[in-house]
Amino acid sequence: MKKGKKIIVVLLILLLLVVLLGFVAEYIRRTTIRAVIVKVSENSLLVYDGTLYNVGFTKKGDIGFRQGQEVLIFFEGAVMETAPAQPVGVRKIKIIKEKSDREISEQILRYAYSSKDNVKVTVNEFTPTGITFTIIDTNELPYDYSHSYRIEKKVKNSDYTGIGQKIGEDTQNSIAGYTRNRA
Repeated sequence: MKKGKKIIVVLLILLLLVVLLGFVAEYIRRTTIRAVIVKVSENSLLVYDGTLYNVGFTKKGDIGFRQGQEVLIFFEGAVMETAPAQPVGVRKIKIIKEKSDREISEQILRYAYSSKDNVKVTVNEFTPTGITFTIIDTNELPYDYSHSYRIEKKVKNSDYTGIGQKIGEDTQNSIAGYTRNRA
């Protein structure tokens, strides 16, 4: 072969290799998630990489996961758009770092470790002009709840005709005035 043809063949082979490596890199990017563990549950991890994911694993797959570790998750490439998102077909979870350099935000930690089930509200005093109540929050991180409250008076909805199926309470602010008529 002439020198010019050899150079062209070598350049074409190099171009094909670059394109092939690009496809391989894109495939790996689409089928892996590099994230920080936020919370470890019995059969799943809550991980964060800018998106929050719930990643399931088997008991055999539990290799000593702990909050703050950085992991690489290998999956089929599809992600269910739930809250949090769920990668489909997780094949392997590999611990990359025991302690990630990435900080988990307080908002994400609050989502993972706070529940309204751990908040108890007790009404101490209720009068026509006000209310006194106690909020006991036993969450590790305080639960986010409103600091703005209002008292509404429960009254009969005089516009409710009773025709059809009643929906909800009989109060002025309810949907009881809307009925479903059956034909």
